[in-house]
Amino acid sequence: MGHGDQNLNLPDGHNFEPAPERVQELMALIGGPFHFSRPIGDRAAWETVGASDAGQRLLKLAEVAGREEPRPYFTNEDCLYVIETLDRTKFDPFPGRVRERQVLLPIAECIENQGRYLERIEDDIHRLCAINSWTFPLHELGMQLYNRETIFTDLASVHYASNLVATLHLLEDKLKPETCALIRREVETRIFQPFEERIKTGRDVFWWTIVTHNWNSVCLSGVLSCALRLKKDPAERAWYLAVTEKLIKHSEDGFEPSGFYTEGVSYWGYGYSHYIVAAELMRGATGGAIDWLKQPRVEAISHFGHRMEIQQDVYPSFADCKRDVVLPDWLMHWNNNRIDPARQKRATAVPCRAFDPIHHQFADAVHLILFHQVDLNQAYAVERPRAVREWFEDVQYLICRPEADSECRLAATFKGGDNAVNHNHNDLGTFTVISGKEELLVDPGAETYTKRTFSVHRYEGDLLNSFGHPVPVVGGQLQFPDKVYHRTGYGRDAYTKLVDTTFTAGQDKVILEMDRAYKVPHLMNLIRAFRYDRTGRGSVVVSDKVKFERPDTFETALLTFGQWEAQADGSLLVSQNGEAVRITVTSDQGPLEFAHCVIQESSTPTRLSWRLPNPVTEAVVRIEVVPA
Repeated sequence: MGHGDQNLNLPDGHNFEPAPERVQELMALIGGPFHFSRPIGDRAAWETVGASDAGQRLLKLAEVAGREEPRPYFTNEDCLYVIETLDRTKFDPFPGRVRERQVLLPIAECIENQGRYLERIEDDIHRLCAINSWTFPLHELGMQLYNRETIFTDLASVHYASNLVATLHLLEDKLKPETCALIRREVETRIFQPFEERIKTGRDVFWWTIVTHNWNSVCLSGVLSCALRLKKDPAERAWYLAVTEKLIKHSEDGFEPSGFYTEGVSYWGYGYSHYIVAAELMRGATGGAIDWLKQPRVEAISHFGHRMEIQQDVYPSFADCKRDVVLPDWLMHWNNNRIDPARQKRATAVPCRAFDPIHHQFADAVHLILFHQVDLNQAYAVERPRAVREWFEDVQYLICRPEADSECRLAATFKGGDNAVNHNHNDLGTFTVISGKEELLVDPGAETYTKRTFSVHRYEGDLLNSFGHPVPVVGGQLQFPDKVYHRTGYGRDAYTKLVDTTFTAGQDKVILEMDRAYKVPHLMNLIRAFRYDRTGRGSVVVSDKVKFERPDTFETALLTFGQWEAQADGSLLVSQNGEAVRITVTSDQGPLEFAHCVIQESSTPTRLSWRLPNPVTEAVVRIEVVPA
């Protein structure tokens, strides 16, 4: 994922092999090859799908994908262009559309059972298998992957492979024998052989096997899905189960004890959904004997998406989160809707639609919902009361909400922590203000990924360094890590210290010590106090108190995608889609110099800044936000 994520060479004599006795224990629990879905010959199962709303929707989507001309695809030449130029803009739209066809057309064929899509499905398979490397081109190591000198199994690889294996499972009786053999051969060569060799030898081990971010669960679930269906020997299937069980603990470690996920909501949706896939593969393959989702820690993880909704479908956009994230209903409420013989009844309070919205790029998730949900036609949401605050003390993250049915429309977030988390942005002390559905004062969220995003030059991007966040610039310095160098895990020494919290019915207040976030030797102290008031129409006040050993400069800032206008009294009005706030920035040291600029990157927020006109040894600067 980032610079420093390099394959591993373990000490001599060490590897990631599971304990033989554990393999034996698992082998005693498993039956034959396992897959979530049903073959096309199981007409009763597919007629049930076809009669459902979900099945009809999938048919319509497949119809569109199947007739699209020219057919979206990519070639070896396209991959080579990305490798040579580092320009991914033309390439990026195609892999997702290829994977959608991989998922949708076989399902449509199973529902219709008329042979209408077989020719296109076969052609897609052969085209994909002709690609030199299934690894995303920007993950290339020189030209070694393109030239097939080595193999690196990445997110793209496992998605292609698990989709192909799903197609084989569904249509093995309908595909040409040489096509079935091709799928088995390519998955063996590109997935199984390199994975097994590295796990058993401890040499050149894929780095994602031990990381705590989404790559771990996504790659492991994809590899396991392929193995459970294609490996004929039960001992081999048990080995893959044991390896996954051993290594996926790192995904669980990516969550704090509170259930907080430092990669943010959109990557929770990606990573945790594939953790569920791996967990349900384990449960299905062992006949229900092993159920990771029943662990208390995983139960806390499952609530993260719900707890992160600030208000009215607005989610925080810290780190590499997209600002327009929409979480799928199936993921938010899976524990309530999955087939579970141990559960007496579902908490069937509020109907929801499991396929709203869902990415149709990942066959395992789609088939999990189709065949392992209690009722395909009707899923139910778990009723969870919306608390006025969410406080994750282990990462110093706060969400403040108004009381239900109050006149206050303001909500807010506030963040501390450290600058070494997965998908990190240098954003310690960042805060946002939301009015209704509009995030008026923002954390701008993820940039459009480029080669630079996950390189030593990551923090040259002003959307990722602290310039593009509502935090101070101290003595002319941005937060650490600076623009000079970045590697994975770099920045652990840039962190905030929790000073105090005060939570009442009407107010939430958090005070952080922030001086460790800046490499300014003569900075003695920097305290940021955040106060949210939900009484009346609400307000947010952020106060910075800075102290230097010798005089130096101090600046604070806000970010917005809305319209802003300076008022006669020196305040600013920020508005968007009928919502507005008034901002007043003052200092005990006198008037401040105001400036503004538009950050010209893949998104273009406006940066509003206030600077003390002269160097100071001590200062207090306050930002007050109230409804307009």
